[in-house]
Amino acid sequence: MRIFLIHGMGRTPASMWLLSQRLRRAGHRTSTFGYTVTLEGLETIGERFLGHIRDGLAKERARSGGAEPEFAVVGHSLGNVVTRMVSPRLPAGFGGFVMLAPPNRSPAMARLLGDNPVFQAVTQDAGRKLVDDEFFERLPVPDVPALIIAGTRGPQLRWLPFGEQAHDAVVGVDEARLDGIPLVEVPAVHTFLMNRGDVFALIREFLDRRTAHKGGSDRP
Repeated sequence: MRIFLIHGMGRTPASMWLLSQRLRRAGHRTSTFGYTVTLEGLETIGERFLGHIRDGLAKERARSGGAEPEFAVVGHSLGNVVTRMVSPRLPAGFGGFVMLAPPNRSPAMARLLGDNPVFQAVTQDAGRKLVDDEFFERLPVPDVPALIIAGTRGPQLRWLPFGEQAHDAVVGVDEARLDGIPLVEVPAVHTFLMNRGDVFALIREFLDRRTAHKGGSDRP
């Protein structure tokens, strides 16, 4: 299967390199997409991500003699928000979505930092949308098999805005949830969650089920 990987805010495609290599060794074909929220609005990032996927699928069709390829997206953090934004326009063949540490509602950490001028300067449009509840209410939920993997190893410090909920130091487990989509908790922090062996095992199992049951629309 063709797998498109999209990193989180403040990171680069290099943050997904190890996961990409593991997926390649498992027989998948991967490509990573990069963006910088300081320089681009989320809509611009989304349009570029769509173009990246379309270009990658064109190469797949050429490789397979014209057959319509099935593909999946594995996103980390804000990369999942970008994917959800553009999901209604993703090409045919979108067959799976793995969300690593996704903010699926306005995250408390972003609200804590929302008035900070440094945060505002660095995050720009993305930062404004992260604190906008209405933006999250409008985000589409792709009607494809999906899996959420959320970290729980964030420090229990009084000044952090998570209260009693488990978190990964950036996103709370409850903030990652979406109705109808399975969520698996792992003892990980946000920044390095994608590099864990147990996370890769979960992704591989999910993708193997998609490969074995192509055309299925039921969520696991």
